[in-house]
Amino acid sequence: MGSSTAAGTATAESRTGLAVHTLAIPVALYGLGLVARLVAMLGVRFPLTEGSAYYVAVARNMAEGRGPVIDAIWSYATPPFNLPGKPAFEIWQPMASFIAALPMPVLGSSYSTAQLAFAVVGALLAPLAWLVARDAARRLALPPNRQAYAAFGAGALVAVAGPFVISSAVPDSTLPFTLFATAACLCMPAAARGNSRAMLALGLLLGFAYLTRMEAIYLGLVLIAVAWTAKVRGRLLFARVGTVALIGGLIVLPWWARNYAVFGTPLPGQFADNAFLTSNEQIFAWTDQPTLSGFLAQGPVTIVSNLGAALWHNLVDVMLIPGNIIVVAGLLTIVFGWRRRAEISGSSLWALLFYGAISFVLTSMVFPVATQWGTFEHAAGPLLLALAVVAALGGDAFVARVRQWRNWPRPNAGMAPAALSAVVLAMSVLALLFASVQAQSRERQIAAVVVAVNETPGFPHDGSTIASDLPIWLSDALDVPVAVLPVEPASQVATYLAQFKPSAIVLVDDLRASADTVRSLGCATETTPAANPAAPQLTIFVDTRSCP
Repeated sequence: MGSSTAAGTATAESRTGLAVHTLAIPVALYGLGLVARLVAMLGVRFPLTEGSAYYVAVARNMAEGRGPVIDAIWSYATPPFNLPGKPAFEIWQPMASFIAALPMPVLGSSYSTAQLAFAVVGALLAPLAWLVARDAARRLALPPNRQAYAAFGAGALVAVAGPFVISSAVPDSTLPFTLFATAACLCMPAAARGNSRAMLALGLLLGFAYLTRMEAIYLGLVLIAVAWTAKVRGRLLFARVGTVALIGGLIVLPWWARNYAVFGTPLPGQFADNAFLTSNEQIFAWTDQPTLSGFLAQGPVTIVSNLGAALWHNLVDVMLIPGNIIVVAGLLTIVFGWRRRAEISGSSLWALLFYGAISFVLTSMVFPVATQWGTFEHAAGPLLLALAVVAALGGDAFVARVRQWRNWPRPNAGMAPAALSAVVLAMSVLALLFASVQAQSRERQIAAVVVAVNETPGFPHDGSTIASDLPIWLSDALDVPVAVLPVEPASQVATYLAQFKPSAIVLVDDLRASADTVRSLGCATETTPAANPAAPQLTIFVDTRSCP
């Protein structure tokens, strides 16, 4: 009796030790990812994009009890246009602001608070990548030590890679969508087999993913494909996919109701319009809204050239340049390892890759103009994570092959993860330095605009709405309502000024709206701010309310 009790105790202790050891790996990866993101916070102290500034501004308003509103207008596609306190998210989805707002009641409504929330959440991507890689390595029947190194290597790559780290320092939809989509793909194989807990988790995750980006719809197609590979057909397929969709719909239903009450439609107002853009400046149009007839009027040559430009942008600018060695090694692994694709069919890695293919093709083909301003960029995270996993597996396979060629006595399974991580870390440091310089330059520019506005004679300081080419940044910096100035011909801009009646116009970059257009109207007084190298193109017009 005593010996059997002792044996049972030893077995229990062994299992406990194994569980602790296994748990230590994702915890270590989470810690590594968190440190990398905290460092990124120190380097990027100002929102790099107006999109990031938008999400943080709405988060601040929610934390202060104003609700999901913003004091700026970025598009005139969907009314109402009331300022201040315009209802937010007529184009985008709210999850990024929800996450950024969580710690604000306790830690304050600063940009760094939003970054901290994203750093804490974003570090979860590393252990998620470890789970995806561990599953794929087991399906490939790698030896246990190679499985461990490949999985850890994938997690380490995602912990320190620039695209994932910088997306935490620049709060927007990129990070939370990557997180929810990856977690959803991890649940898909079990959900497709009918596991009730997995189906519940998947429904919740798909609902959260939809509240982050509309590309969550593609994940529904991925679920159908995963179920199909699991030999699920007919009514059973309909029942399982329908159950997951119902759960996700219940999560999203309150937001649909809010949108319908505020905007008159449950879907983002500009969702369909983006497919008909002939230029991204149409996003800011007052009268020249995107239409199917306008899109077709471009002619086949322009349409095809836009498609080619979209494919090139999404492949090179979105994938290859930011992802560098991860994308190159991942794509090479897919090419040389294509014959083993059946072994990972229906896995979480397969689901992520399938999502990436759908997203890349559909975004490039359906939104060829809009994607050049970030549509695929903000939805490419799951594909980049999948390629990081594939790169780790490919590096392991390459070292194993070299070991056979060279007759190495030791497996050297840690060589590939170490080499890949070193290269990725070096590239991440360069990317972070570049992002830091960009953020500092934009911060100095906005600060120079504030000084110039305060020194401009006749500038209205009564809190009235002004127009600008950088409405989100200036609304936050000047603490006044700011509406985007349309990029349209002078006659249409005149109509806008007569109807909207901004009290002043501040053009910072003069890229979205031309100062010459406003000058040609002859109904506003142009001032000449003191020369400042931080804002060399700054132009300010006052007395604009008198424009007919």
